[in-house]
Amino acid sequence: MSRDKIPKLFAGSVDELTKPAKKEEKARREDLKKVKKQKTLYISLDTNLKLIELYGEEGRRQSNIVEDAVNLYYYLKKAIGERKFDELLSVVDRENPELLRSYMEKFRL
Repeated sequence: MSRDKIPKLFAGSVDELTKPAKKEEKARREDLKKVKKQKTLYISLDTNLKLIELYGEEGRRQSNIVEDAVNLYYYLKKAIGERKFDELLSVVDRENPELLRSYMEKFRL
């Protein structure tokens, strides 16, 4: 018998054996958007004030604002690359909206 034909041992639980794998995997991926995870988020007082201000302006739940921020951070980093993203963060750290606007002009198409 060749190595390719040797069956592999199952490392999961009995529950995983009784459910179809495709449906279970799809349901698990869908649950990632719905399941609430309660974790403590340690942020600076300044960031907390900004979050409160955004919450007042947007009229949405703080968790939605944080989720949008995480999605923006994640996809922006993937889209422009790590080096450009680090440059952008250094401009953001200066907390100067005009400087940020002028920097963002480089990204217009």
